[in-house]
Amino acid sequence: MQTFACYTVSASHFSPTVTYAMDSHCKRECVPTVDDELEQLILREIALRKRHGDTPRVLDLHCEEGRRASAMAVLGAQVLAVDTADRQASVLERAKKENVSDAVEFRALNEDKKETRLGCLKNELFEFVFCHHGIHRLPYAEAKETLRQILKTLHIGGKLYISAYGLHSALAEGYADTDKRVEERFSPLTTALAKNYGLRGSVCLYTERNLVNLLFEAGSSVLRSFTTTHGTVKAVAVRI
Repeated sequence: MQTFACYTVSASHFSPTVTYAMDSHCKRECVPTVDDELEQLILREIALRKRHGDTPRVLDLHCEEGRRASAMAVLGAQVLAVDTADRQASVLERAKKENVSDAVEFRALNEDKKETRLGCLKNELFEFVFCHHGIHRLPYAEAKETLRQILKTLHIGGKLYISAYGLHSALAEGYADTDKRVEERFSPLTTALAKNYGLRGSVCLYTERNLVNLLFEAGSSVLRSFTTTHGTVKAVAVRI
């Protein structure tokens, strides 16, 4: 595939540079080139669906400041961005800046009760769900139940793109539960790492196999999985 530069969005400290490139076989769409391979996969999938006349609905869980949600909307997706309430202003401001305000909606997670944490979804269905660095904040059993809820938001055949911080990464330095089974693994990072990564409280770090098993146990079929050079574990699963 030949690519032609369209424009570049400047990176902040937390966001990679996003270069928009045009697929020579479909010059109407610009597909962002990003550092995150998992994000690259969903962006290509959205562009492909749009090329065939579809407008995919995407759930962006733990959407952070909204860069990713806006990038998906630029390609033609209707995006529901979900995170804590304090993220709303930055998500909507980013969408306005990218001229996709009509394609990005924000809703806040219910952080008070785990049983209703995803209650904001209102029984809606999506073609894709992107879950970025969320499940490691939960004990394994709770993560499994949460994933079951997330999978129910997908159409049959819909895809889940998911990542978690890895056990074989810098975060494992001084991690108390390194040698425990994943079902029992849930403890805080060192003070310095918790501050650097903004991860206060206990976390469950995953191996790639742990993540694949979690997805199978939650009821999905795993299409692919991989571990980044930094030790983050990622996977694409499908609702069956």
